[in-house]
Amino acid sequence: MTPTLLLRRARRDLAVLLVWIALVAFAVVLAVGQPRLLQSTIDRGARQAVATAGSNADVFVTATVSPHADSEVPPVKPADIEGLASAIPHRLPGGLRTVLDSSTLSVVGPSTRLAAVNGAVPPGTSPISLQAAMITPQNSGGLKVMQGRLPSTDGTGKTVEVVLSAAVARASGLTVGSTATVSTIPVSSAISGGDHLTLRVVGIVSDSRVAGRDWTDVPNLWAPTVPKTVNSPTELTVLTDVSGVTIAARRYANPFKATVHLRLDANKFTAAREAAVNSELVALAGHSEQLSGNSGAQLGVVSEFSLALGTFPAEERAAIAQISIMVAGVLGVAAAVLLLISRMLVLRREADLSLERARGASLGAIFARSLTETIVAEVIGTAVGLALIQLLYPGRFIEPYLLVLVLAVAGLAAPVQTVLLVRGTWTGRKVPANLSDRVDLERRARTRRIALELTIVALAIAAFVSIATRGLLETQTSGVDPLLASAPVLLAASVTIVVLRVYRVPLRIGIAAGRRSTGALGLLAAVRAQRSIAVLPLLALSLAVALAVGGGLLASTVSAGQETASWQRIGADVRVRDTPTPAQLRALAKTPGVIAATGIHAYAGLQFRLSSGTNFATLVAVDPGFGRFVSRLPNAADASGIAALNKLTAHGANSGALPVVVGSALANQITTGDVGVYVGVRFVPIKVVGVTNYSPSGYFDAPFVFVDRSALAARIGKTVNPDIVLAIGPRAASAAAELHVPASAIHTRADWLSARRRLALVSGVNESITSATLATLLLAVLALIVTVLSGARERGRSLGLIRTLGLPARLGWWLALAELAPVLVAALVGGIVSGVGIVLLLEPAMGLRQLAGGIGDPAPTISLALLAALVGAAVGLLLLAVLIEILVRRRDRLSEVLRVGETP
Repeated sequence: MTPTLLLRRARRDLAVLLVWIALVAFAVVLAVGQPRLLQSTIDRGARQAVATAGSNADVFVTATVSPHADSEVPPVKPADIEGLASAIPHRLPGGLRTVLDSSTLSVVGPSTRLAAVNGAVPPGTSPISLQAAMITPQNSGGLKVMQGRLPSTDGTGKTVEVVLSAAVARASGLTVGSTATVSTIPVSSAISGGDHLTLRVVGIVSDSRVAGRDWTDVPNLWAPTVPKTVNSPTELTVLTDVSGVTIAARRYANPFKATVHLRLDANKFTAAREAAVNSELVALAGHSEQLSGNSGAQLGVVSEFSLALGTFPAEERAAIAQISIMVAGVLGVAAAVLLLISRMLVLRREADLSLERARGASLGAIFARSLTETIVAEVIGTAVGLALIQLLYPGRFIEPYLLVLVLAVAGLAAPVQTVLLVRGTWTGRKVPANLSDRVDLERRARTRRIALELTIVALAIAAFVSIATRGLLETQTSGVDPLLASAPVLLAASVTIVVLRVYRVPLRIGIAAGRRSTGALGLLAAVRAQRSIAVLPLLALSLAVALAVGGGLLASTVSAGQETASWQRIGADVRVRDTPTPAQLRALAKTPGVIAATGIHAYAGLQFRLSSGTNFATLVAVDPGFGRFVSRLPNAADASGIAALNKLTAHGANSGALPVVVGSALANQITTGDVGVYVGVRFVPIKVVGVTNYSPSGYFDAPFVFVDRSALAARIGKTVNPDIVLAIGPRAASAAAELHVPASAIHTRADWLSARRRLALVSGVNESITSATLATLLLAVLALIVTVLSGARERGRSLGLIRTLGLPARLGWWLALAELAPVLVAALVGGIVSGVGIVLLLEPAMGLRQLAGGIGDPAPTISLALLAALVGAAVGLLLLAVLIEILVRRRDRLSEVLRVGETP
């Protein structure tokens, strides 16, 4: 009997079941795909951060190389260093071993003074500093002997055989067969004299892989360092074999230094591996015994991995926070629509269920039949959804609890609502005849409802307070944050509760007006409007609007923050780090399309003697046009600060205290005279002639003191030339390119903004917001269609009634409008309030500053265009609903609507 009954019901409600199955598949795609998108985003961000860091993120394992065993730091013997270096990659912790790309060994001796060449004074006018490096099996593969041969020292003599590059030979005057006498005391030592070591040149070599990785940690080998001053030495490096290192290490006062350079492969990184590598490096820095094995050597592990990745951990947490909100929001909408469709399916079967109950079916049997049907449909929908997501976006399961929650809601929605409907219809309870008893029952029901509503509001408040107390994901660095994800859904539910309470007030005014209208249509529309505000449709639509508003405001806030950050980080449309001539500056300022240009010279970290003690600040020497330049920057400074900058040149006498304009951070520290600044060894008294809130802290270290360049030059006795050029205007970048400076010296705001928006984390958040918004739009349309169809039968009976009173059937759309308009308006109001509240309340916990890239939190941007678009979309949805109602009503026949049992 049960299979037959289920098949008959499924055949009759096939269209609704197919929609329900499609929605389950869609919800499964969202529950599996959105966490994958989140994980993919932060993994791409980790790879991009490591790739951007480049060699700065590499790991260096160092050791001293010496044949002496009595060193304070246990060394490695020259003959053993190659074996230890080859074993280190295999002894690395799991995370480092996984992301390792390659390793190279470099053994370099101390820099010593070249005392003689062939027994005579070395050629040239400047001293020569020479160090020896070891040829290893790894780096010898690319060596090509141009003259002579490679070293073959036996390790027992006192002469070390070496080979040179052609550039070193030219700089030192050494040729094949030459002997060089070097001191055994390092150049950096204060001790002079000492023993000497003889080096014999046996070959001139080259390497086709000079630009490769083998010689990265061997400086001055292929290109000697030429001194910039007379007393500075020319720095050279020669090559020898293991035996040569052994001989030299016995004689040198300082040991050789071995470096195992571990290069990391950015393509192998994920967010989890980034965190693991960071923690492993911290552990290895203090305990490197596992790398040394049984050698007994003391190894050092040095890496700038954490510094090189910079702000990535904070940006990662910010991306997780923002994507978590979108993931939870869209799944919340999907769950609400699932409940809505399940409710429609249950109401369609109300008569059958009542008949089934009247024939003696228990609540358990009814629940079991509904659950069986739901599970079969759910299995089909889940299979379709998993197949689609694996086809479109393959990957492993992430955050499986989200899928479990979706399937639980889908599986229990129809059975639970079925039991509640049947139980409410067949309670067996009698309504008390006493009025006070009936009032008491209503009061108890109202109390339970209020308690439930207050519980939801309390949970929302608790979630927001917990997030504010905890901060930005201090403990979680991957996956959806449950607390942060649940907050928007709880807020939307709380706002929906408030709307349900408050919205009845304006609704009653419209209902009263409808009741006073002439004819039956107005009265009937008023009655329909009074019964229109239902919880599930309102919750689904409110949450959809809230997600769209919140996502849009997040995107617009970050975008506006990036625009502001570009001005902060660059300081203008273009910043050039070079020393231009006065003629170049004048030409740049007069270029069409350049609004303003200025040249400044910054002295970072100068010591200021202030009233309250000493402080370090950046002294910015500006030209007379600096105030005009600042006035053209967006929101750069207040009028009084710009006026103070403009008056700097008026105070710039050649004697007396130096006039300065200080930043607001220093203003309260200068209250008396006897203040000044140390520029080099000269103390320059200063006097404050103004205060400004302009702060170039995006590319200089605060606090700031501004001074006229000419006035400063007069006090310190030398010319102060600008070393930074700032220009604003639509053609500023192209005009700066005509200064004929290296491309690396030109920094444009447009390039910074473009690079920022191309970051994997930023683009991933935008991608998540876009996909969630589109999914929400589809779910909102489906929710509205379901709402229209759910009330179609009852509206049909009402329309049949008014047709018997002589009103035309084409006015039936008015009933749908009266029933749906209050729901849409309430959802629009509640959704906008919820969306704006999400951004305003959660903004400190979402790390918008990290993705914007500025020096402060971006101000939440309420986009009027977005709100207008939402209102337009709501009107469009309402028109769509009315069109659907008209199409449904075209199939109605009055005789069928008013048949026995269907009469209202």
